[in-house]
Amino acid sequence: MKALSIHLTDVCNSKCTFCIVDSPHIKQDSIMRRRVSRFLNENAGQDYEAVNLHGGEATIRKDFLDILDEIRDLGYPTVFLQTNARKLARMDYARTVVEKGVSLFVVSMHGATAETQDGISLAKGSFDQAVQGIRNVVELGATVRTNSVVCKDNFAELPEIVDLCLDLGADMVNISALHTDGTALRNFWEVTPRYDEIQPYVLEACARAVRRDARLLMEGFPYCAVPGYEKYLVDWEDNKFKVLYRTFVMEDYEDHMDDFTRVKDDRCGGCVFNDVCGGVYKEYAERIGWDEFHPVTELPVTASTTAV
Repeated sequence: MKALSIHLTDVCNSKCTFCIVDSPHIKQDSIMRRRVSRFLNENAGQDYEAVNLHGGEATIRKDFLDILDEIRDLGYPTVFLQTNARKLARMDYARTVVEKGVSLFVVSMHGATAETQDGISLAKGSFDQAVQGIRNVVELGATVRTNSVVCKDNFAELPEIVDLCLDLGADMVNISALHTDGTALRNFWEVTPRYDEIQPYVLEACARAVRRDARLLMEGFPYCAVPGYEKYLVDWEDNKFKVLYRTFVMEDYEDHMDDFTRVKDDRCGGCVFNDVCGGVYKEYAERIGWDEFHPVTELPVTASTTAV
């Protein structure tokens, strides 16, 4: 897929303890509408299949619905929205967003219970709102993909989070490794688990999705950390995103991530996945190191649906 991706706002109605954008500590938004409009106009008519909107929380912009109208008027085929779904808990609002062209909702689900998710978001009621938002969007016939970021506070619930998301009607579940930047960097030791600690739970969550014939996607994990489930890691060769992030344009999101956010160790050169694996987030490597990572020397057998 060839898509545009736009960071619409720095601010959010939640204050997640691992927010990569650092929204909990941002007092004033830096995103100007004219910059967003210029980016959309400059790239219109260039065969982009979708516009992906994210933040912060994109839906809290006062002109969010107007931006959806602008995207439609410029001829972009569809819109993807990354959201905490809190405002979508209102059916009238959810219906308006769908009618204005959003066909895929990527909803953050970081807990299987209100206690966990509200504790991560530091926003009481956010779990119940997200659940209702998903139900509303599914009822309206749009596609829902959930995204769960693995952190210290939720990794033991990952299998239950997958079950919940699928029970709510998600078309795909995405499990993301924690990107140790922004608020996650501020709170590094409080939110960042070791890969060897989370691995059994990540693999069990993947097994549950596969057993239920669900669509599964993983993002940000080094290949050696998810043995048997490597084929579910996002293929950035097939997904080309041109990103507007604040004042900076990334011509290719994956190239930017490889160049600036992730690193590899000498041992990675002996891994059969070296050419496709992005490595480990640099802050993780600097603080925790490489002892738990081992090169894969033979192509593995695809994981079965047997529980890990």
